Amino acid sequence: MKHYLALVLLNALLAAAAGSSPPSSNNEPNLIKQSEQECTTPGECAASTISSVYVIGDLHGDVLCTVSWVNRTGLIDNLFHPELVVNQSLPLHQRLNPSSKWRWSHELSSLVFMGDYVDKGPTSKQTVEFVRDLTLQFPDRVTALLGNHELELLRDRDARISPESRYGSYSYASIHPGEYHNYFDGSSGDNGDSTSNNPRSLDHNDEVVLNLLLEASMEVYSFGAHNAVRFVPSVPAPSNGQRAMYAITDIIPPEHRVLAKERLEEYQDAYYASYRSGTPLGRWLESRPIAHFAEEISTLFVHGGVHPDIGKTYLAKGKESVHKLNSIWHEHSMESKLFDFLESSSEGKVVYSLLTHRGNHPGYSKWESHGHVDDNPDDNDAVCVDLKNLLIDTPDIHRIAVGHTPDFNVRFYCNQQFLALDSMLGRGIRQIGNEYCPWHGHDMKDIPKISKNGKYKCDDIPGDCSGETVRLDSDGSINILKL
Repeated sequence: MKHYLALVLLNALLAAAAGSSPPSSNNEPNLIKQSEQECTTPGECAASTISSVYVIGDLHGDVLCTVSWVNRTGLIDNLFHPELVVNQSLPLHQRLNPSSKWRWSHELSSLVFMGDYVDKGPTSKQTVEFVRDLTLQFPDRVTALLGNHELELLRDRDARISPESRYGSYSYASIHPGEYHNYFDGSSGDNGDSTSNNPRSLDHNDEVVLNLLLEASMEVYSFGAHNAVRFVPSVPAPSNGQRAMYAITDIIPPEHRVLAKERLEEYQDAYYASYRSGTPLGRWLESRPIAHFAEEISTLFVHGGVHPDIGKTYLAKGKESVHKLNSIWHEHSMESKLFDFLESSSEGKVVYSLLTHRGNHPGYSKWESHGHVDDNPDDNDAVCVDLKNLLIDTPDIHRIAVGHTPDFNVRFYCNQQFLALDSMLGRGIRQIGNEYCPWHGHDMKDIPKISKNGKYKCDDIPGDCSGETVRLDSDGSINILKL
C-alpha cells in the first residue's frame, strides 16, 4: 500500500508541476463553472450524428460529486428544481427535480457508471438512490455496473459471516462512520419507496458517538493498527494461536463505551437491513450487471479488469457472452445464494475476478500475489501484448474500460485499447485515501482533528469536486471532461 500511495503522490506532484490547479474550498461546486479544458460546456461536443457513451468512474459515497458529474454530461434536462437550484443552503442532491420530470436530452448518447457507489464517503445511501433513480427513469440509456464494494456489501449480509469478519468491519476503506446516520432519517427514494428500515430519529447521543468513532479512527491510523482493529461493537477473545483483534469501541473512553457499543450495533443492523434481498436498495444492487458491452463503440465495461483466461473462456462472443454472464450473476445475487456462489462455484470466482482484477494495468503484475505496485513499471509492453492477445480471443471487443484502480486522472494505455477511468471522483478518497475523517462541514465540537500522539492528522475535505470523466464517441474519439 505504501508503494501505491507513493505512486499516486508522485503523479500528483507531476500534475502540479505541469500547472494543475488545486481544488477550491467553496462549500458547493458552482453548477455553471467552466474550465479551460476541451468540452467545457455540458453537451457542447456531442455532434448530433455521432453516438456517444459518457462514463463516470468510482464515486465512493459522495452524492454531491455524483450529481455534479451527471449534470456535467448535459444529458438530462430538468435535473434540478427551478426554485431550489439556487438555494445554497440545501445540499445539492436535495435541489433535484422528482425523477419523473427528468428528460433525456440526446437520443444518440448513453451513460455508464463504473460501480463503487458506496464506502469511503458518508453519503453512500444518497449516491445509490440517485444512481438507482437514473437507471429506473432511463433504463435504456443508463447502465450502472456493480463494483467490488457493492459486491462485498451484498456478501456481508450472510449470517455465516461474523460481524468482525465482514468486509464492512475494516477500520479503513469501507463504511465511513458518518454513513450510518443515513439509515435513521426515515427518508424515501424519489420513487416513493422507503429506503430506511428504522424510524428512530437521530439525537444528541448519535452526534457524540459519531465524533467518538472518528476520534478513535485517528488513533488507529496513528499507530498503523488498521488491520488489528475492527469497526464493530466487540470482538470475541482470540483462540489459541490467533492474532489478537480489537474493536473500535475498545479505544473509546470507558465513560462512553457502553453507549458507543449500543449505537454502533444499532447502526450496523440498520445498515445491512436496508440492503437485504427484497428491500428497494437490495433488489437494485442485486440487479446490477457485472459487465456491459457497448456495441456502437465496441467497448467492454467491467469494474475491475479482465484476466486473459477469463476473457477467452467467458467473453469470447462479446454481447452474447456478457448477457450470459450477467444472467448467471442475477440468478445467484440474492442473499440466500450469494455466499455459496462466490465461495464454491467457478462462475462466482469469475464474477469476483472481473470486479477486482488489476493485472491489465502497468505496474500491477505483483498486485494479486504481493499487494505491491511498481512505482516505475517496466511491464508496459508485456501488458499491452497480453491485452492484444486477449482482444484477439474476444473479436467483438476492441477496447476494455475499467474503474477500481484509482489515480488522480483517467489513463489510456495500449493505443487507447485499455481505459482506466477511476480518477477518484469522491472527495474523501481523493483527499485522505482509504481512511475515515470528518467530512466537509462536519463539526467535531471540541475534538481536534489530530491523534493524541500527533502522528496522524485529518486533512480538511474540500468543497469542490475534482477528477475527470470521459465521453467515448462512435467515430473513435475520446474526450476528457472536467468540472
